[in-house]
Amino acid sequence: MYVIFNRIKVKAEYLEDFLQNVKIHAQNSSNEPGCVRYDVLQDISDPQLVFLFEVFKDEEAFSMHLTYDFYKDWMEKSKTWRHSEERMRHVMDYIFHCEDS
Repeated sequence: MYVIFNRIKVKAEYLEDFLQNVKIHAQNSSNEPGCVRYDVLQDISDPQLVFLFEVFKDEEAFSMHLTYDFYKDWMEKSKTWRHSEERMRHVMDYIFHCEDS
């Protein structure tokens, strides 16, 4: 598995636009053949903090994700909605995963 965890600080004036559009992006991403999971989370104490938890089959599947037109469109559309200096991105390995019961 190839796991990416993104922390994004959204500019207050674009928060609603960001949230509406990130749902569309997440749905498109979830439909990719190599995407295992794509979650969007919002911090309760700071709603401008949005986290993307992306799980792809492998690094190749993630690399393919970056080539899709919907990904490029989303990145172009949302680039001014984000505080770029407050973005954090981590690539991780699974240590433990609890299956849904």
